[in-house]
Amino acid sequence: MKKTNSKWFLTVPVAVLFACGCSSLSPEAMDEIASQLRNLMGGERLESLEDRVAALADQQQLIYGYAASLAAAQGITPTAARDWAAAQDGTAEEVEPDEPAEDVDAIDFGKLQWSFGGVKGGKAELSSPRLSELKASATSISYTWDVGLAGWGLAHSEAGALCCWFVEKENGEIVGGKFDWVSTSRRTRSLENVLDGYKGWSLDGVPNPTKCFLVVISSDGRKRSNVIGAEWKR
Repeated sequence: MKKTNSKWFLTVPVAVLFACGCSSLSPEAMDEIASQLRNLMGGERLESLEDRVAALADQQQLIYGYAASLAAAQGITPTAARDWAAAQDGTAEEVEPDEPAEDVDAIDFGKLQWSFGGVKGGKAELSSPRLSELKASATSISYTWDVGLAGWGLAHSEAGALCCWFVEKENGEIVGGKFDWVSTSRRTRSLENVLDGYKGWSLDGVPNPTKCFLVVISSDGRKRSNVIGAEWKR
């Protein structure tokens, strides 16, 4: 059996727990949690490695459940909690998406033409990050991270992914490409590079207003978020 690191089991969930703020639970609830943790951590001697591993797994589940309840009480999303934890040690495990692309993409990803920005991301495969609530002003955009970039091994403030912008031309083509780098900590981006012709960017033949789309891809171009869309009025 693979050796289990009890410190790993406890460190991240406990860190998230305290980051969320323990004061939101009543003294009675805190006492009950403490009692259950004491029982799991050594209320009786566990002789076998299998029993110790099972107890640690139960303990982890309890602590994660506790942290989740605290996060919910504070209005903190599970994604934010995971990203906070990843930022502390720089590690994370990617969760494979369980939704088909047609359920999460605002447009068929294959219709995006990678015309500008110097990156060809057309072969990127749908991965764990999830975006929503795209809003576009004349010179900037905002969006929400429903699932951040921790699954790609990027810490919360590490700008290691590519922000890619696409617009619909008068002839119906959807053109665009990379215009900036991005981290999970950033929920807005300037469109200055798009407007200033960064790496070939051009709005020739793009009506005003027009449909617009945003997708984030990994720096190697192999993985991507979902595609979100809005209207862009310049």
